[in-house]
Amino acid sequence: MKIGFIGLPQSGKTTVFNAVSPHHQESHMGAARMEVRRGIVKVPDERVWELAKIYEPKKITFAEIEFMDVGGVSGKTGDTSRTEKDIPPALREPEVLAHVVRAFRDEIIPHPEGSVDPDRDIENVESELIFNDFISTEVRLEKISRQARLSGDESAKREMKTLEKVKEHLEAEKPLRLLELTADEAKIIKGFQFLSRKPKLIILNVGEEDIPRMDKLNKEYAEKYSGKDIDVVAICAKVQAEISELDEEDREEFMQDMGLTQSALEKLIQKSYDLMGLITYLTGGEKEVHAWTIPEGTKAPQAAGVIHDDFEKGFIKAEVYSYDELMKYGSEAEAKKHGCLRLEGKDYIVKDGDFIIFRFNV
Repeated sequence: MKIGFIGLPQSGKTTVFNAVSPHHQESHMGAARMEVRRGIVKVPDERVWELAKIYEPKKITFAEIEFMDVGGVSGKTGDTSRTEKDIPPALREPEVLAHVVRAFRDEIIPHPEGSVDPDRDIENVESELIFNDFISTEVRLEKISRQARLSGDESAKREMKTLEKVKEHLEAEKPLRLLELTADEAKIIKGFQFLSRKPKLIILNVGEEDIPRMDKLNKEYAEKYSGKDIDVVAICAKVQAEISELDEEDREEFMQDMGLTQSALEKLIQKSYDLMGLITYLTGGEKEVHAWTIPEGTKAPQAAGVIHDDFEKGFIKAEVYSYDELMKYGSEAEAKKHGCLRLEGKDYIVKDGDFIIFRFNV
């Protein structure tokens, strides 16, 4: 999964990125505003460590997330001369857009708009995402309309009809995540990677003085903005950046002193997994303990296919233990003695925390 950080200048976007991804790479795409920083982080999961105690494997593999610090968002939509080429391609890569919103006050770092107003900034960036999608829709509609008219191509006609529906919705200044589409319509526009259709996580970047009331602020903004494919999380990027530079022992002590129960990384991952509807199942043995990320509702053969295509093609059955029961009895053999082993077939829907051994034949 890729999570792209966007935000207005002086919002703390890069500070948030550095806090959750201290070891990152930078790439440039021809202009400073299109600069992209990328960092791959392991998803913290205590279950992996606990399983490693049982199996003592040669290798431990956590699920991973790629964070992207993406430039190119200004909150401005008044430039009618903009074209599709002005939209940074990297903005379309992430599955989740994490909009860092400035809620802290600092006289040394002035806000570009002259005042700190999270509601205004949220609205302006949302409008820009909608505007960018409108530009892309108009460009494609012009091409596909001509094709449908000249050739009578039925697929072109279907695409044209779907894009006209999209355009009408965008003209009403509504994000595409709110547009109800049929399965066929969703398939038609999937390749466009529309920005306002992506799940969005609003990151409220508060000041250090606001940490004691961070939960209250989180609730306040969640009541305003949480909805279909959108959620809110409040963090203090400045403090989180300091935490990321400490070793584990000092980090825990510092977080306790600040009254923090979770790191920014843990909060962002939890919220992003919820937005994307993702869960984790586990596999283990002497060679490796591994955490695998799949969409909620995935059936056993497709979950096996995440490991290898042959697992899905030749799927026979899944031997399933719940993580809690496996940890309770300390081994597969003991858990099996107590009736905890379940044999599941092709219709079994994998649950978060399932420990699975796949049986297959190729």
